[in-house]
Amino acid sequence: MSRASAVNDLTKKRNLEGYGLKIKKYRKNAGMTADDLARALQVTVSSVRNWECGLSRPDPDYLCRMFTVLNVSPNEFFGVEGVGASLTGREEEVVSLFRSLDSRGREEFLAIGNSMVSQCHTWKLREARGRIVSLPCYGSFASAGPGDGWGQQEEAEEVFLYNLGPAAEADEVILVSGRSMEPAYHDGDRILIKHCKEAGLGGVCVFSLRGSGLVIKEAAPGRLHSQNPEYDDIIPDEEDGAELVGRVLGVIDSSMIPADEEINLYREAVAVLDH
Repeated sequence: MSRASAVNDLTKKRNLEGYGLKIKKYRKNAGMTADDLARALQVTVSSVRNWECGLSRPDPDYLCRMFTVLNVSPNEFFGVEGVGASLTGREEEVVSLFRSLDSRGREEFLAIGNSMVSQCHTWKLREARGRIVSLPCYGSFASAGPGDGWGQQEEAEEVFLYNLGPAAEADEVILVSGRSMEPAYHDGDRILIKHCKEAGLGGVCVFSLRGSGLVIKEAAPGRLHSQNPEYDDIIPDEEDGAELVGRVLGVIDSSMIPADEEINLYREAVAVLDH
């Protein structure tokens, strides 16, 4: 069987199950012949027979009129329960306006509606683009200890956060490994880093130690201070040195993380609005 033939058979099957068998059923329930239905809809009897055999499906305009002729609701026809059982006053007004139009008017009505839906979705994308920020996380660990080496991924993982407070200022996300900075920073915490060139005394920063990797420590005169008294401070020698990576702005908590639906909308916004 050719691909085109298979597609045609599938289309016929869908037409038959979705429309044809139902049209025939409700036509008979209404005590009407195919000729009767054709006259009521002002179409040829062959059109009705083609619908009922699955060779084609009725246009929306004819389908809407058919519901009235056969005295069947759209929900009943399509087998949908609990949807549209009761409409608000505004919704009933829209339905009434739609039904009062001719076929051309309905097409224009739908075109305007679709345009408004598209415009509304664009507004949502712009809102999501400004509400959420994406920060890179290269899988780097800042050791809360003497430093134990670290590996960095070539490609960053995106971390999505609400674009508020520390997240709005941050440049990168780094993970904490160890306990030397407790109780402020715990093993497994994801911390927000602002890249900078100078560390003020008393500020908590991430430093890169040659041969040891990244460490999270408090900047102190001549040393890197561990806030947990169970751990010694680090005194970098002249050969190794301590290169400042950035200042720690805070720890990511659950309140900063958007829901999956918001993240998906943000991803779409980036794809649509930024390209």
